[in-house]
Parts: sequence; C-alpha cells; structure tokens
Amino acid sequence: MTARWRGLKVAVSLTLAVGVVAPASLLGQSGGERPSLGGHRFPWNPMTLSPFPTTHVRSLTGVGRVAGVEFLPAFDLGGLVVPAVKGDLLFAELEFEYMQRIQPWLGVWVTAGGLARLGTETGALLSQGVTAITGFELGWLFRVYEGESLFVSGTVALSESGITEVDLAGWVRGVVGGEDAPLVTSTPRLRSRGGVRVAWGLNPTWGAQFKSDFGFEQSSVSGEEGEWIWDQAGSVSLDLLPERGIPLGFVLSGASRESPREGGDPGIRTWDATLRTAYTRSESYLIALDTSWSSYDLDDGDEIDLLRVGLSLMLYF
Repeated sequence: MTARWRGLKVAVSLTLAVGVVAPASLLGQSGGERPSLGGHRFPWNPMTLSPFPTTHVRSLTGVGRVAGVEFLPAFDLGGLVVPAVKGDLLFAELEFEYMQRIQPWLGVWVTAGGLARLGTETGALLSQGVTAITGFELGWLFRVYEGESLFVSGTVALSESGITEVDLAGWVRGVVGGEDAPLVTSTPRLRSRGGVRVAWGLNPTWGAQFKSDFGFEQSSVSGEEGEWIWDQAGSVSLDLLPERGIPLGFVLSGASRESPREGGDPGIRTWDATLRTAYTRSESYLIALDTSWSSYDLDDGDEIDLLRVGLSLMLYF
C-alpha cells in the first residue's frame, strides 16, 4: 500500500507541474464562459458534476443537521424504565477545486476538502463521537463524443482521504473492561475509479445530465480487504433566463452511492436528492444555493435522514 500512496503523490506533483509551467499555447483556453449545449447553459451541480473540460475554480461550503436520532433504545432495568438516549448530529463541509483545460478535449482537476461530524448533545457524543474526513482527489476528464446537443466524457481519478474518529464510548468501555481501546483512530483510504459523464441540451431552457462511476477503495491498514464501489447520479436543469428573462436556474438531482463521504457504512447504498438554485445572468461565474436530503446508515447500523444547505461559488476563466 505504501507504494500506491507514493505513486498517487507523484502523479499529483506531475499534474500540478504541468498546469504551472506549461505555456499558455499548450493549455486550451475555455473562453471564461459556462459550457453550453443545444443553447442550454449548464449550471454545475455536485451530483452529476460536469462532462466539459473547462478552466475554473470553485468552492463549496455546507452545513447539515440530523435531529432526534435514537442512539440507545429504552429498556427495563429491574422495573425501572430507562428512557431512550436521543440526540442530534451536526455536519459541516468545505471543498475547493481547480480544473485546467489542457486541450479542448482534455482537462485535469485537483479537489481538496473536508467534512466533520459530531454530536451536539451528550448522548450523541457518547454514541457517535467525533469524525473528521479530509482528503484530496486528482482526476482527468477526456471528451469521448461531442454533438450539437449531446456531450459525452470519460473520467479517471485517484483520491486519498483520512478518516479520524474520536470514539468516547469505545474508550470508556475499554477503560472499564481493562482493555487497550484508543480514544482517537486514524484510517487513510485510497480510491481509484473511472466513469462516464453525459450532458444533453434539449433546448435553451431545459437540459439533463448523467454520471456513473465504478472503482475500487482500500484502506492502508494492513490486512483490510478492499471494496468495489459503483455510484451514479442524474439531474434535470431549468434556466428561466432565455425565455422569461429571469436570471435564475434550477437543478433537481438524484444520486445513489456505495461509499458515502459523510462517514456512513460503505456496505450499504446511500440515496440523495438535491435542489440547486443558481444565479444564471453571468456567463463567467456561478453562485448557487443547494438544499439536499440524504438517507444512509451510520457505522453502528443507525439509519438517519440528513438535511443540509450549501453555498457554491464558481469562476470560469
């Protein structure tokens, strides 16, 4: 596993060097405009991402909350009924991305970010502890087909993430039982994947996108087996500017994932739905507000529904 991690870091360094030292004549210019197809200007969204090789920077900031999770059910202790232990979970995320269009048919991106999950009350803290997930991803996007209304691209990506967990309940049980249970654990994970992204511009008002990824994820912990993952997402976008003159766009997206970045059980599929509201007047930048819902299982088997909001800023140049 050490060699694989070293190879990933070398690939990142070489890619960044190309983007920094290559002359402008070798780097395809994106024109500083949001990509369009069939007259429809596509607003980027976090579910289906984008099949277009463009030069851009973007940021995504979000918060979420799960209310009233039952971490420990009520039970009878010698005639005394002990009430259920409930609490809330709070999520916070931050992500940055830079993509460089090297050729009209080829782009490379680097993404870095993190996500934190913690309980807001004593019961939640004891049951779920604190989890922090940080990492980065390096990817290549290449055009496969381009028509007047249809655009298809392929992707290849490598990512490394570190999951740091503070397990208060496990540590207390270890102390009581005389066992050596660590309070803080850190697990790096490496993922390699490939996929396809599709955009279809029906007309200036309507568009649709699809994404499907297939890959392999493995921890650097010795002896842990890897897992095959398959994620897919689809979206429909509406731009009110062309016909109604209203500078607003909406994207309704749905996704299914096998390895949720929120720290759920990777063996159980996660379902997501997101509504993006974007300002579409400008051709060179995008401001959007996301409202999303996710349903997934935590590591201990608890099934929860997560509601979150996020602000996305994107600049094309």
